[in-house]
Amino acid sequence: MTKVLAMNGSPRARRGNTDKILQPFLEGAAEAGAATETLYLKELRIQECQGCYACHMLTPGRCVLKDDMARVTEKMLEAEVLVFASPLYVFTVSALLKALLDRMIVFGSLDLEVKDGVVVHPARWPEKKWTWVVISNAGFPEREHFAPLEDLFRRFARAIGGGTQVTIGGMILKGMGEMFSVPALLPNYQWFFDACRQAGREVVRDGSIAEATQSVLDRPLVDISMEEFAAMSNAFIEMAVKKARKRKKETASEQGG
Repeated sequence: MTKVLAMNGSPRARRGNTDKILQPFLEGAAEAGAATETLYLKELRIQECQGCYACHMLTPGRCVLKDDMARVTEKMLEAEVLVFASPLYVFTVSALLKALLDRMIVFGSLDLEVKDGVVVHPARWPEKKWTWVVISNAGFPEREHFAPLEDLFRRFARAIGGGTQVTIGGMILKGMGEMFSVPALLPNYQWFFDACRQAGREVVRDGSIAEATQSVLDRPLVDISMEEFAAMSNAFIEMAVKKARKRKKETASEQGG
């Protein structure tokens, strides 16, 4: 049975917009016969890489930091599909997911080799092959904002064994993602969530997201101009700020009384 391990790097964990995309994908994967698991990095203790190289020179393949990363690494080695999910923060992944990616330095060995004209790290576990899927969302509507994140994962996949260990099975990168935070609007995006489920089925069954499914996933959530989107977003932000300030005032009043 194919094992799919998803790592959600959103600080909002189960409450975030990222999980609204991730879970339908995993539902589709399960429908295709996979065993799925979600790790919420917010709930784990994964320290920052110290750059000490002990995992290469003293304890090969094993980090000297004592935290949850050892357990996560074991789960990664047991899985065939790894899903990296994160909101877009400063055009890349969240700090939670970046800490995990940095600690994945153990997946390559310290020495170097040349593959297809590029210097890379040989894989520490050359017999292991993975399919990676990347899921992200951003408040910005344009796809171009995800370019640094896309480049990060494509380069990282190549750096481990020169691309012999990792295949990118697809990326679900959704602009206007903050619209998922409005419960009343979610039924309008059922077509997108259905496509996420289909993508999960295809990755397990075929190893990648089909072109037709990808084209649906890439469609804008709403067909409006950028000016209309900005105006709508500003109105939503103004309303959210008023609600937050009202809640703060009410809380302060209750505590004071």
